[in-house]
Amino acid sequence: MPVKWQHPNHVAGLSSNMKDWLLNTGSLTERLQALTNHFAVNLLGQQSLDPDKSERSILTNCDNQEWQIREVILQGKPLVQPENKNHPISKDWVFARSVLPSQLCESQFVNLGNQPLGQRIFNDNQFVRSEFQIGQLQYHPLTHQPINIQKPLWARRSKFKVEGLELIVAEAFLPDSPCYWS
Repeated sequence: MPVKWQHPNHVAGLSSNMKDWLLNTGSLTERLQALTNHFAVNLLGQQSLDPDKSERSILTNCDNQEWQIREVILQGKPLVQPENKNHPISKDWVFARSVLPSQLCESQFVNLGNQPLGQRIFNDNQFVRSEFQIGQLQYHPLTHQPINIQKPLWARRSKFKVEGLELIVAEAFLPDSPCYWS
């Protein structure tokens, strides 16, 4: 996800609704699930890869371990149809990219499949989250088409620590995401 990641204090002009979605420290999975009876995690892929340059810049011990990159789409169908009648009935809400130490994938996250990663992280008090970084997407993470500047798409990422290991979770709020409903 090519995003110019910034500290939230350096981003101007965010609505209070958007700030709430970007900076809420609770489980995004649970928040989305509360808006639908039809929530799904669509696993796009998980494989052994090196983190990209931006991801390596926030991992303190990046070169000394093996990594897996996991990409998913969080999908839902709203319980209540938004006022905008052109809004799709069921769509992709969030693209998530996680950088996971292979060691965790072979233990705590084994057989994760289509389960939400957030379900495991937020049900275990050992995971400690860093502050968020946020930014605008430069292109749609699925279609790779440029983003319409009139309606920016936002993303956030944070680092989690557990048992001396670090992982990154980045979430891109797609055009049909509830964060844009107003």
